[in-house]
Amino acid sequence: MRLIEKKSFLCAAAGVRVGVLVGVGLMLLGGCQSSDRTRQPLPALPRVVAERIVNANASLINGTLRAMGSVDGVVTDGNGVRRSFTLNGVLFYLRPSYLRFDLKKFGDRQILLGSNDEQYWIYNKQDGTYRCSVHGDDEALAGGFPIKPRQLLDALGLSLIGDSLRDKTVGRVQRIEADSQQILFIVRDESGAMVVEKEYWLDRFAPRLIRRVVFRDGDGRLEMDSRLSDYRVLFDGGPLLPHLMEASWPGAGASLTFTISKWSVHPAVGPTGPQFSTPEVCTSNGT
Repeated sequence: MRLIEKKSFLCAAAGVRVGVLVGVGLMLLGGCQSSDRTRQPLPALPRVVAERIVNANASLINGTLRAMGSVDGVVTDGNGVRRSFTLNGVLFYLRPSYLRFDLKKFGDRQILLGSNDEQYWIYNKQDGTYRCSVHGDDEALAGGFPIKPRQLLDALGLSLIGDSLRDKTVGRVQRIEADSQQILFIVRDESGAMVVEKEYWLDRFAPRLIRRVVFRDGDGRLEMDSRLSDYRVLFDGGPLLPHLMEASWPGAGASLTFTISKWSVHPAVGPTGPQFSTPEVCTSNGT
């Protein structure tokens, strides 16, 4: 397999020109592919090469992203009662750890999830309280709400592979399947044993980006499953971004579908912006 460096490729899909610039050290392999899954998948790549393709796309993100769209979901309460919702969602994201996901109905906030370089927080109108935690202490977010800001940071598929907010990560290995290359993130559990905490499933069809993100608990059970699709270029020469995120938390009976109508970039919104400010209630009493 010949490796070609410092190349770019231009694909046409559904009448839309999509340009993807592949940086130094990345390869053009297999040419342009349509979304027709009856085609043969592209050859599997060495793990580091596959990771570089994903990271090259993520590196084209210059500043804070904002996504707007509709959010449909289901949550199950402590009594086993399922409650569905349809809300308007606005998401701000700044790599690697800054997130704000604000879900409203007719302008009234229903759910808020946030993260910065120090803390995570969740607000749920159903119980009217904030839950806050420092990085690495997800137990503080317990209380029947399964959607965790830490997981959403990965669920979007926009992080650089190798960025990690958890010091427990000790390495990555690859598993090849028929239509995906799965990057397995290995951590040490409390007993010192090495287990798989999360998985990035990279598509073996062009443009070879993340199609699925999986989190597992300490016993290997599926904790969160995020499926990404409808990638489109943000601007000429810019990153490809997913416009559909379908996430589920099987053990908690919860699911969330974020259909993104528009992505935009906001360089003026930085880490200290109000979008990522820790709520006062989290700094005053931490609950």
